[in-house]
Amino acid sequence: MSELTAATSEPHPDPRPRSRRLPIGRIVAASIVGVVLVGLPLESPPFRNEQFVGWMAIAIAASGLNLLTGYNGQISVGHGALYGIGAYSVALLITDVGVPVWIAVALAGVICFVVGVAIGLPALRIKGLYLALVTLAVATLFPLLVEQFSSVTGGGSGLSITSPQETARGVVDRPIQLTSPFGALAPDQWKYYVFLALTVVVFVVTRNIVRSRTGRSLVAVRDNETAAEVSGIHVARVKILTFGVSAAMAGVGGAVFALNNVRVNPSSFTIAVSIYFLIAVVVGGAASVIGPAIGAVAYGVFVDVVSPELPERLQPATPVILGGLLIVLMLVAPGGIVGWWRMLVAKRAARRGAGAAADGAGPASVTRKPSSRSTDARSPEA
Repeated sequence: MSELTAATSEPHPDPRPRSRRLPIGRIVAASIVGVVLVGLPLESPPFRNEQFVGWMAIAIAASGLNLLTGYNGQISVGHGALYGIGAYSVALLITDVGVPVWIAVALAGVICFVVGVAIGLPALRIKGLYLALVTLAVATLFPLLVEQFSSVTGGGSGLSITSPQETARGVVDRPIQLTSPFGALAPDQWKYYVFLALTVVVFVVTRNIVRSRTGRSLVAVRDNETAAEVSGIHVARVKILTFGVSAAMAGVGGAVFALNNVRVNPSSFTIAVSIYFLIAVVVGGAASVIGPAIGAVAYGVFVDVVSPELPERLQPATPVILGGLLIVLMLVAPGGIVGWWRMLVAKRAARRGAGAAADGAGPASVTRKPSSRSTDARSPEA
């Protein structure tokens, strides 16, 4: 009996060799996307390249909002104000102080980090809709504050980003222009490639944060603050630092926006901008690294490509059309585009697993169950 039990309970060795498969599909998809991104500015007119850079600015800021809301669970409707602070910071640093462009971009991120930490302090006592109302107030007050300090910010007329340039008439302040050190690239193409590299760096940093121990702490705080604190996570520190890092990313996105337009204006940083960031996060897929980029591209395509092609009588109804499309998308794919894709992959894997299990359930894999007569004959009572 013991021999029979050992024979039937011994696991069957897996005849298929176990090997780590390379994600060929992801590699091919990433290669195709890389080739398209590199070749896109070479085949596009200058105005379209500037629109692409604007999408990058939205993607960077939306990535910061996704880190705060999607991964940490803190709802913010005020990232438009942080976006504007980054834009005005880089404009003032370059125009009034004479700081080099890329140092000004880094300093704009640092300034927004400090502001984000200051705004994130109330998050220790409030959460949910109350935190959303606080950030909403910040986004609403920002354009008013810009107009109030018109001597510094230029007020409602805005502020041009200029730098001293030598001309035939002497040194004159002119709008800055990012020129390529290589003569083969036009200014708009060079600007596209530089800001594309910056966008990639931001998303790589976000990916590393999410996949690190810090990222697991963010998710733990989002899911259950009490359990996270019992596990040894400093909840207050995680919340404040997440708000600061998210604000810094929004500031960098605002700096990209300002350098792309070479001008900042308070009308560009209304509450609607914060809604755009939320749309990018929701459409692309919250709690996914690449989701904000996909959402920013989807929003940019609708606003800059599809909307101008609509008939003139439908132009005033563009926000209504966008709202309707968002409703349909949330009904079809509540997790956004990335969530919808993950659902399709999971269903495909489940079908493959079911097919493999059906193929493996043949006569050779069925173990023969001993009859009751033979078992009784071998029992001690017999």
